[in-house]
Amino acid sequence: MTGKIYDMVVLGGGPAGATASIYGARMGHRVLLLEKMMVGGEIVSTERLDNYPGFPEGLSGFEFGQLLEKQVLKFEVELAREVIEQVSLSGEEKKVVAGGKEYRGRTLIIATGTIPRMLDVEGEQKLKGKGVSYCAACDAHFFRGKQVAVVAETDAALREAITLAGIVERVYVISRRGSFRSAETLQQKLLSLPNVEMLWKATVGRIEGGEKLDYLQVIQEGSSRTLPVEGIFIYSGRQPNTDILQGSLAVDDRGYILTNEQMETSVPKVYAAGDVRQTPLRQVITAAADGAIAATSANRALRGIS
Repeated sequence: MTGKIYDMVVLGGGPAGATASIYGARMGHRVLLLEKMMVGGEIVSTERLDNYPGFPEGLSGFEFGQLLEKQVLKFEVELAREVIEQVSLSGEEKKVVAGGKEYRGRTLIIATGTIPRMLDVEGEQKLKGKGVSYCAACDAHFFRGKQVAVVAETDAALREAITLAGIVERVYVISRRGSFRSAETLQQKLLSLPNVEMLWKATVGRIEGGEKLDYLQVIQEGSSRTLPVEGIFIYSGRQPNTDILQGSLAVDDRGYILTNEQMETSVPKVYAAGDVRQTPLRQVITAAADGAIAATSANRALRGIS
């Protein structure tokens, strides 16, 4: 146990968590921000952020993360780079175990975002980080001049496949459907690339390799095919990063945390912000807005303002 009791403990340092921390600290509260990586979360690995107001020329996700972290530290938020292991929401003090230490807070803001949804096929877990990736912006450079596959079940997969095609020798795009539902211009751009091969109505049956990925077994319309690739980029959607909560608050049928407009969850003095909650739009700007609202609601609870 750290001995300290924080006014606000914020889980996750993406745009939602960082904004909540800044707002909480500016309101005069003792704030702890728990983030295992760099402040900014997954946005750090984004090649370019062009739609955030105030940056007409755009900036890289890494630059955006650096600016967020600088601002968080400016307002004397305590930043702990730890992996969150356990959360207890019962009682007046909310308890979080991270890096083997226990932290306590009078209020808790959950901004843990989402994680990639796995295919759950043989070899995927074993070869994660050894050819199996969920982020082209993070790992594409490892496969320069090589052959890779992209499992395309989201619009993001098409954009990533286009990016990869400019780096690697060949891209096999595996889609369980017979066509895309994304923007026509995006489809045309992908399909016009000479080093892209489409595998329609296909699924990955197995991922094979020893110390690294060697090949994929692909099932296409009942027939099996071997793809000699060194990398596979999987885009089969995302899921909320809520395993640590162990069913301790209300979620929807996909596991996203249910909140009201004040970001209040089903547990008093516990709030959720950003991609981890049920929301119609998951963007940097909406995550930041959620974080501001969550911190403001936590402040009212701490001050006894109804």
